[in-house]
Amino acid sequence: MPAALDAGMGLLPWSPLGGGWLSGKYRRDERPTGDTRLGDDPNRGMEAYDRRGSDRTWRVIDVVQQVADARGVSMAEVALSWVTDRPAVTSTILGARTTEQLRTNLASADLELSDDERAALDDASDLGATDYPYGEMGVDQRSRELAGG
Repeated sequence: MPAALDAGMGLLPWSPLGGGWLSGKYRRDERPTGDTRLGDDPNRGMEAYDRRGSDRTWRVIDVVQQVADARGVSMAEVALSWVTDRPAVTSTILGARTTEQLRTNLASADLELSDDERAALDDASDLGATDYPYGEMGVDQRSRELAGG
């Protein structure tokens, strides 16, 4: 059970389109250009092209694109429907810059994803087991002998 559900808390995701990544405006092997968040500065913040453009990100984008194409809807509609349908999510914060983006984002409220579509999106976005708490830095700590009496 997600911690938020267990604690009776709701979640309000910020940047549900990942700074535009899940809207389909960025492409693998094609650095952003033009009048977009990363077109102006590809190294901008958390969404920076080289930082965010990981294998996992492209896997998620590929599945969002497949679902969108099969449904005849935009990638933003699929991504927003998916995040809004997550356990404990009470609403999402939209970041539309244009009226057209707002219309597309609002259309996601009418999109009901199938169990198979949600499972494919969940699988693509799965972070896997974390290496908590120390990650790579803690490998030596796991077999360290304790000193003292």
